[in-house]
Amino acid sequence: MKLRLLSVLGAVLVAMLVPAPGARAGNWAVTYPDPLPDTFRAGQPYTVGYWVLQHGSHVTDGELGVTALVFTPEQGGPVVFPGVALREPAHYATAVVLPHDGVWRVSARQGIFADYEIGTLPVPGRLAVQPPPAPMDWAEKQPWGAIRPPIAPNDGRTVPIRTFAPTAVAATPEAPASLGAVLAVAGLVVAGGAVLLVGGRRVRRRLRKDARSRIRTS
Repeated sequence: MKLRLLSVLGAVLVAMLVPAPGARAGNWAVTYPDPLPDTFRAGQPYTVGYWVLQHGSHVTDGELGVTALVFTPEQGGPVVFPGVALREPAHYATAVVLPHDGVWRVSARQGIFADYEIGTLPVPGRLAVQPPPAPMDWAEKQPWGAIRPPIAPNDGRTVPIRTFAPTAVAATPEAPASLGAVLAVAGLVVAGGAVLLVGGRRVRRRLRKDARSRIRTS
């Protein structure tokens, strides 16, 4: 009984300490738009190119899935523009037309990765793209030629970011649960297990005592 209960508690602790697949460290991506018009106007169509890069710097292994640009107004539901793959790895494009003026929050659906906040677009106005969430580690050899992500280095060392207007806060990738929270929950589980063990011993003592009493009186 005691061994079985301890085994169950151990399995629970292991499950809590191992993050879910979608929350593994490094399992995130960033969407970069290609250079955009200085002014977006309602009712006018635009073709927008964008790049979906794992860790913000390279093409993901395997199939990425469906991507899209999402424009969400201050009031009302989002307007979704699905992307189509271009010939360059991780490069997509979509046709965009916004139905009315106002401030739009622009985000990206990134297939197997979590959504990414690109920036804010006042219409009429220019998209303010927030900077990457962290410095990117670009490999010396890139899979692109002259057509490349707008912040990809041209020489393997420098990363031009002049196409990005700075904003207050960058998007934060998904992260595993904090160690403190995991330890706190683990402590509660262990404490609960200890209570069950102690309670189980008391019940077994009571049963043995009752059994001895019945034997003496029989």
